[in-house]
Amino acid sequence: MTELYELLEVETTATATEIKKAYRKLALRYHPDKVGEDEREEAELKFKEFSHAYEVLIDEDRRKEYDTYGTTDGRPSYTEFPGGNPFDNFYGGAQNAYDANDFHNFFNGTPGGAPRRPQTKPRTEDAELEVTVTLEDLFRGKVIKSTSTRNIICTTCKGSGARKNAAMKPCGICEGSGTVRKIRRVGPGLVTQDYIECNTCHGVGKIFRAKDTCKKCSGKRTIEETKILEFEIPRGARSGETVVLTGESDQYPGKETGDIVMTFHCKDHAVFERRGDDLYAKYRIPLADALCGFSKVLFKHLDGRGVKVTTPRGKVIRSGDYIKLKDEGMPVKEEGSSWFSRGNKRGDLYIEMDIEFPPDNWYLEKNDLLKIKNLLPTELSSKRDIEKQTVDRDSIPEENIEEFIDFSIARGNALPEYPEEKKTNEQDEYQDYYEDYGAYGGAQPECTQQ
Repeated sequence: MTELYELLEVETTATATEIKKAYRKLALRYHPDKVGEDEREEAELKFKEFSHAYEVLIDEDRRKEYDTYGTTDGRPSYTEFPGGNPFDNFYGGAQNAYDANDFHNFFNGTPGGAPRRPQTKPRTEDAELEVTVTLEDLFRGKVIKSTSTRNIICTTCKGSGARKNAAMKPCGICEGSGTVRKIRRVGPGLVTQDYIECNTCHGVGKIFRAKDTCKKCSGKRTIEETKILEFEIPRGARSGETVVLTGESDQYPGKETGDIVMTFHCKDHAVFERRGDDLYAKYRIPLADALCGFSKVLFKHLDGRGVKVTTPRGKVIRSGDYIKLKDEGMPVKEEGSSWFSRGNKRGDLYIEMDIEFPPDNWYLEKNDLLKIKNLLPTELSSKRDIEKQTVDRDSIPEENIEEFIDFSIARGNALPEYPEEKKTNEQDEYQDYYEDYGAYGGAQPECTQQ
């Protein structure tokens, strides 16, 4: 391929010095400021063509690529390869079930071997935002307003970059397509091609004279626009989800407009923890309330309501029990719902009860201990527990009984750690029993809403 050499009017063996000299000579001859008005348009096209040729041939790597493949923008020439196809050397031509043309066509993307341009329309980049919201925002739904400044297609030149009635010419580099093909090596002796935006016309496919530049956008084809955007977060949305405003990113002629994607993250709440569509909270009560019942406003809900719970007299609340309030959790987000929609479906609210026991020596008089013993059951309710814990005193002589009054209380979270050991059958049986009947010697009733 000698096209670029011919544009600069040099031989293919020309040195870098000869190429520079030829370029300067042509630049003086065809520079748009050095010719008459009637010749300026033609001079501009020629100036761009031999400037491109100079940029390729003066660069040692690009010149070598051009000499080898006939192009640096994706227009490969196969005249220097046996059979007209560089992949013949690797696949042995017609001797294979799949010949070199099949491999060549794979890279070109067409059955006929002619390279085709990408079918998908180029697109401007999406704009991404991240915001922090509260659990109350996700419970009630929220509209977030944000000021946006973006580029839009110039309203005066409609994206051409030129003034009205200006003469537009197809770009000589990309031949009006807006894209050029770039050779890319994918391995030893293997190349493929990619389509990239033409740097001369910036993907538009047309060029114009400098004096015809649009005054409003200064030839940039776009102008700035500022407006208020609204992002609607629906009720029941979850942390990490996104709200997409389609077509609100930057605009550019010949490209599909990208989107604005807002991702919202929920910060931790002081009272509630979200699990799916359910809410969880913890509440601590004294032993007296756990035994005798209570009626209290436990906390303020996410919508501002006070949550008052009243337990019936005689209903015993144990540590680790959950009071379940049906349909008092998060709204269940439905497809297509908006922030103001009032769906009836809700998760549940689980309140974990923590019982605070009185401190040591809590009584004022010894008689208080007798009163408590008289009021509370003093016998276990499970016969199995009674049998298991009853000691045959007759089998132990009195002198073999040792009394311990000096001891400490070890909390469950402070016990020593041991290597895992295999349970015996007796241990499994004992564990199953406690799972079935609970630590208080009876089946555990389910906590229901009162």
